[in-house]
Amino acid sequence: MIEAQSGGRGDTPLVFVHGGSASWRMGKDFLDALPGRVRWWAVDLPGHGASPWTPGRYDLRGVGAALAEWAAGHLDRPAWWYGHSYGGQAALAAAGVRPDAFAGLVIGDAPLAPARMYRLLDRMSGTLRRWQGWCGRPEEELVRLLGAEDAGGGRTRAEVLGAAHPYLVGQAAALHRHDPAFIEALLTESQQVYGHLGHAGEWIAGVPGPVLLLRADPAVMSLSSAEDEALVRSAARHPAVTTVSGVGHGLHQFAPAEVAATISALIP
Repeated sequence: MIEAQSGGRGDTPLVFVHGGSASWRMGKDFLDALPGRVRWWAVDLPGHGASPWTPGRYDLRGVGAALAEWAAGHLDRPAWWYGHSYGGQAALAAAGVRPDAFAGLVIGDAPLAPARMYRLLDRMSGTLRRWQGWCGRPEEELVRLLGAEDAGGGRTRAEVLGAAHPYLVGQAAALHRHDPAFIEALLTESQQVYGHLGHAGEWIAGVPGPVLLLRADPAVMSLSSAEDEALVRSAARHPAVTTVSGVGHGLHQFAPAEVAATISALIP
């Protein structure tokens, strides 16, 4: 089962799917920046936010099927979808099940090949293990812990962003309600979780409308690659690739208005 929030009073439906170890709240500023013609839904993926924990069901195909089931019960017409990172991969998997639920898809800085995901998980394993140990702690404590993480250059995240930055507050709220088994699955069952990305080209080809790969700036930090760009351009019926200059992987968490404007320009 998937829980979702909704807002906006327009006639154009849009579904926001957060990234791994996050929640719909990480997109609040982005959602607030959408134009009035948009009616939005923001889901919590299984094991995240208000959605139930489902250990053993965190593979992309299973999560995509859960998203497709949610869409069948809540959308009365094809919607635009914006999925960030793991959420972009999950939304793409949902398109593989129910392409008729998609007017278009924006993939936010998500790797689209299993091998690349496995390499990234190796690099991120220390952070993920630390976050796994923090799951369930009080939000105020988590804000401090996240703020104390190394941001590079000898500075902490709190020093770079500010102690009450929306990213720190949102990530703290997410980890407070997060299933640690999700992180365990990423680290010890990565092939089961991400192996289905081998079908990414098929899923992209099935989306009836535009598919935009929204990349973060490689000079800051981007998880998408030139190979991901090539896949979107070759597989999508209506492909597009845009890089958000000066913004890292977090995209809507650090440039919500710019990301909202980019996506709004894609929607007729």
